[in-house]
Amino acid sequence: MVSGTAKRAALASTNNDACVRENGKPMNAHLLINAVVQQTTVFVAQLATSGGLRAPVAQLANQVFVDLANELRNQGLRKNVIADMFGMTLRTYHRKTSELAQSRSVEGRTVWEAVLEFIRQQQPVPGARIATRFAADERDVITGVLNDLVESGFCYRAGRGAHAVYRIADDKDFAGVEQGERAVANSYLVWQAVFRNGPIGLSGVQEVTRLPEAACRAALDTLLDDARIQRVPGAADRYSSDRLDVPVGLGRGWEAAVFDHFQAVVTAICAKLSQGEGSSQADLTGGATFTFDLWQGHPMERELVGTLSRLRDELEAARTRLDEINARNEREIDSRLVVYFGQHFKSDRDGG
Repeated sequence: MVSGTAKRAALASTNNDACVRENGKPMNAHLLINAVVQQTTVFVAQLATSGGLRAPVAQLANQVFVDLANELRNQGLRKNVIADMFGMTLRTYHRKTSELAQSRSVEGRTVWEAVLEFIRQQQPVPGARIATRFAADERDVITGVLNDLVESGFCYRAGRGAHAVYRIADDKDFAGVEQGERAVANSYLVWQAVFRNGPIGLSGVQEVTRLPEAACRAALDTLLDDARIQRVPGAADRYSSDRLDVPVGLGRGWEAAVFDHFQAVVTAICAKLSQGEGSSQADLTGGATFTFDLWQGHPMERELVGTLSRLRDELEAARTRLDEINARNEREIDSRLVVYFGQHFKSDRDGG
């Protein structure tokens, strides 16, 4: 990846390899991980509070743990190594993964999800009744889940020990989203999943989007009716799409556009890291960041600040020409080019 910084009235630029490697291995990986995590938490916090909402994030740490543990296993690491990377004993790691694994008492749900749903349906419910319902799961795992639900704010607990009673936090504790707006957002997220991962089935869409099955089914039906996705011939339960359009300025569905851009950036960086080499002008995968320092009335200000709008227009025109050419030809598509770019203009001027 190449990083450039333009200084001295935006006339000079320097390029620095942002993936410096030694013997094919990334240097200062720990520093990079810390920086990426910090920026990601800022991003998540901004999303969780955008528009005055207070989106529940209590389960986020659990999901991050599960996903990261799974990816580390996919990289070939043993459980004892993964536990050490999390700063846990192997026994603690096993208990944590058990809490978030499939429940033995409720098929298709993690213990955490199953206990939360049971409390929601039966509230107020005594702890003894919860223990009886989930007797097939390990007792200390259920205890850990209940403590986590209370500490995270998902549930309230009255009393202690054998006399504890649990109930769900009120809906008013979490700002909601209108059902119609949520359905639109779901449809765009499902569309993005089909476009990027198709041909894909319902279970695959659920895995990618983390939406409930009912929400995925409803979104797929809507997308089929609008001809935004198609069923794969000969495979009625698999879907594909040759386009993804989230128009600029759209009030709903922007979530898919944000995620698509984020996914494109991360995918490119991961691909670059896996190649085990530096950057060059001939790269087909990579990115660049340029910073331009300006003053009010700078002769290049209009040209540089207009970069986002200009590139959008150029790429939209290119996509239109590409669609016309592809429509006239029956050749099989065997490659996909994903182009991402962005722009942030920060000014200390009044009203900037």
